[in-house]
Amino acid sequence: MKRSVVSRVLLVIALCVGFLAAVESTNTFVFTNSDLELLKQVDLLDQKYDREGLASHDEAINAYVTRVGLSMLPAGTAPEHVKWSFKVFRDPMPNAFALPNGSIYVNTGLLSLLENEDQLASVLAHEITHVTDRHGYLENRDYRKKSTVISIAEFAGRMAPGNTNWGTAIQLASVAVPGLMKASIVGYERQQERNADIYAFNKIIEGNYDPREMPNAFRLLQRDDEADAPKAFYNDHPKLEDRISYITSLIKQKTPPEIPQSVIAERRMRYQGLTETVVREDVRLAILSHHSRTALARALKLTDFHPNSADNLYAVAEAYRGLGPFTPHPSYEELTNSGRKKTESLERRFTAPEEERELLSKATGRASWEENKGKAQENYQKALTINPGHAKSYWGLGQLFEKEGKDKEAVAAYQKYLELNPTAFDQTLVKQRVAKLQRSIGQ
Repeated sequence: MKRSVVSRVLLVIALCVGFLAAVESTNTFVFTNSDLELLKQVDLLDQKYDREGLASHDEAINAYVTRVGLSMLPAGTAPEHVKWSFKVFRDPMPNAFALPNGSIYVNTGLLSLLENEDQLASVLAHEITHVTDRHGYLENRDYRKKSTVISIAEFAGRMAPGNTNWGTAIQLASVAVPGLMKASIVGYERQQERNADIYAFNKIIEGNYDPREMPNAFRLLQRDDEADAPKAFYNDHPKLEDRISYITSLIKQKTPPEIPQSVIAERRMRYQGLTETVVREDVRLAILSHHSRTALARALKLTDFHPNSADNLYAVAEAYRGLGPFTPHPSYEELTNSGRKKTESLERRFTAPEEERELLSKATGRASWEENKGKAQENYQKALTINPGHAKSYWGLGQLFEKEGKDKEAVAAYQKYLELNPTAFDQTLVKQRVAKLQRSIGQ
């Protein structure tokens, strides 16, 4: 009798152990009500991004990112409640993020920073792991358990200051999916991030991409184009140093095959050609977000790739005009902790136009503006030499002359803009400015 009871107990234990092992081996994820509620919220967030025009509708670039993304998926069917989609997000912050429903977004700011398809593939593979391993749901569960959590509104304000295009994804998601979005931007648990990088490393080798481009991408993200840019996971320097270190170690351990330099060069050219339009749009968004240093760095990449493009020269000119009294690059002092705090203090105290006037009241600011103004005018003129009918360059010159108080020159530039672009959406506004300037000069 006792043996029978013991045998039954042992049998139950064995069955339980076997069941748990089976669950672990198939990586089963059991959805809770809170998980399903999160799924509804991210579906709505997807719709919001699309409805507000934040998800790019550029078919060519979306098709390209989708093609690369699909090649990075693991074999087999998609996990439950996952529908894969790869989209470009119109945001100059260099970042990428994944929603647990399978929507993976790459910001224009990251696309414009990366140099080739290999680097893009590694980013997409990394984000795919956050979806397949259910990191979003796990992070949300953890967030809900905490009695004291960071103020997401405060977090969103730090990461995406000023209600500009910079960090739009964070701004909109800070209420709908606060814990998930915080993790998507500043990073998940260290081991989760490392697992995502290791998957990416192995997957890009499988896809015949060069894993050496992973640490190269991280190094690009270490750039300090701005003194005030917040540090997200993708450009947080200490985390990036760690990622560079362990991926470099993996490369040494596995010694992946060398990719011929001709192939790497071809991929770079293809990537830059396919993303050229997106980078120009990102330059515009960065200027609107008061990150003209970033805009200039991206615009100069455009002219390095395609120097005889009027559109690219116009982008460079706009970036220089947008700099105003700022230097093209942050100084050493600006990048120190005290310098960054000073910049943040100025931004809290002044609006962008007020801060510009403050800098123009100083000799260094006026000197920077004179230099930037000259560079802007030079590049507008270069664009017009290549394409005399480039209407936008006349619009830029008009704004430059108007700011300088050169009203006659501004009127002539604006009128040329209207002549070349008679159906311009801003035609009424430009005509009003011309009329105002003509009154000031007595015409």
